[in-house]
Amino acid sequence: MGIFASWPSIGQTHAYSAEPDFRSNDTEQRVQLGFKAIGAQWQRGEFHFVPLITDAMVLQCRIDVLLLRPEEKKYIFEQGDLDGQLKTLFDALRIPAELSETGGMGPQEDEDPFFVLLEDDRLISEVHVTSDQMLLLPNKKEVKANDAYALIHVRLNHKDARTFGNYFG
Repeated sequence: MGIFASWPSIGQTHAYSAEPDFRSNDTEQRVQLGFKAIGAQWQRGEFHFVPLITDAMVLQCRIDVLLLRPEEKKYIFEQGDLDGQLKTLFDALRIPAELSETGGMGPQEDEDPFFVLLEDDRLISEVHVTSDQMLLLPNKKEVKANDAYALIHVRLNHKDARTFGNYFG
């Protein structure tokens, strides 16, 4: 049994019974093996992270955020300031720098591999934030102090036009 033999396919419960064959004609199997190889590279504890944007791919991203939050005077000190909320959001989009950032939790059943946007939040090259008052959340009757709604749009940028074609051309 090889390193990948015990990894189940996403959405399936069986394990591969033989060494992986990256030359297989089975596209689903090749995709699963690719995710497993990437997840092994970015492993933190029991988590196998698969980042979309990595330094090795010479990619960065622009992030546009619409952040709706309660803004009544009674909530101002409970929810924190905008820059703190954005730091929390950016931290949630990246691979944890240390395992302690996971709060001591392991991955849930459907979180292996665990897809994240960024290898590191330093790969965010530009940010545009619009903040406004949240009136209600979908399917909720009232807004609580810690409620928020974030709509995030991500645009990929290449860091160096000379090497961009080497990865995607």
